[in-house]
Amino acid sequence: MKEYIVKKFWALMSDGMFDEVGELMEEDAYVWLPNTREVFKGRDKYINFNKKYPGRWIITLDKIFSKDEIVVSAVKVEAEDKSSSFYATSFFTVKDNLISEIAEYWGDNGEPPQWRIEELLSERY
Repeated sequence: MKEYIVKKFWALMSDGMFDEVGELMEEDAYVWLPNTREVFKGRDKYINFNKKYPGRWIITLDKIFSKDEIVVSAVKVEAEDKSSSFYATSFFTVKDNLISEIAEYWGDNGEPPQWRIEELLSERY
C-alpha cells in the first residue's frame, strides 16, 4: 500500500493534479529540499509551491523501494517542451496510509566532463 501511495503521488504530480496530491498527505506533513535548504511545513504550503512553480513538468517513475514506513523513489522530471530535465530521489515516510514527510534530493542532468570522454573511462547510454 505504501508504494501504491507514492506511485499515485507521482502520477498526480505529473498530471498537475496538486489538490489531489494533497489528499495523500497529512495536513502537517513536512517536505524537505536539502539542495536549497528549504522546508515546507504543512501540505498546503507544499501544494501551493507546486501550483505556482512555472512550466508544465512530466514525471516518470524510474525506481521505487520500501522498507517499514519508508518509501524511496527515483523519478525523471522533464519539461513538457523537453528543454530541461532532472532526476529526483525522494524519501517518503508513510504512516496510516498518508505521507507525513518527504525529503527530495534533486540532480541536474547534463553532459559528462570532457576529460572522462577523452580518456574513454565511461560510456554514454
